[in-house]
Amino acid sequence: MTSFRNDQGTGSVEADVATITALTATAATLGGASTIGGIGPSVLKKVTVTIVDGAAAGTFTLPTGSVVEHYYIDTPTTIPGTPTNTNLRLGSAANGEQYVADVDVKTQGWINATVVYAGRKPATTVHYTVASSGGTAASQDGSVVLYVAYAVPV
Repeated sequence: MTSFRNDQGTGSVEADVATITALTATAATLGGASTIGGIGPSVLKKVTVTIVDGAAAGTFTLPTGSVVEHYYIDTPTTIPGTPTNTNLRLGSAANGEQYVADVDVKTQGWINATVVYAGRKPATTVHYTVASSGGTAASQDGSVVLYVAYAVPV
């Protein structure tokens, strides 16, 4: 038992002690295509998507064999022009939803997108598409920032 005193008060902590005599990495299959024992540390890729007249399209690349942990979307400023929605999708082809189905990004804030199973092991080229509906398209200029948290087999 270890005692402590700080500006929050006093108390005690029971120390966690572990002795490791051998470390054996067992390869586990992830999606039938990769092994957990050989995956490196997480990397965060930032992709800025510029929306003009309520639309955007483009691609970004990931290293071969990447395993995606999360797709985060940040809308720094609400999209003007009063769109009903401004949907972002990610896929293996233009306008595809194989990785992330439509996510409404019109309102300022952060979104932890729901990843479709195929989105965990995407192709090296990922396509994004943004499309607004409703409102005044000519006024719907803005941006969203897509953050892709992924690991690469080592």
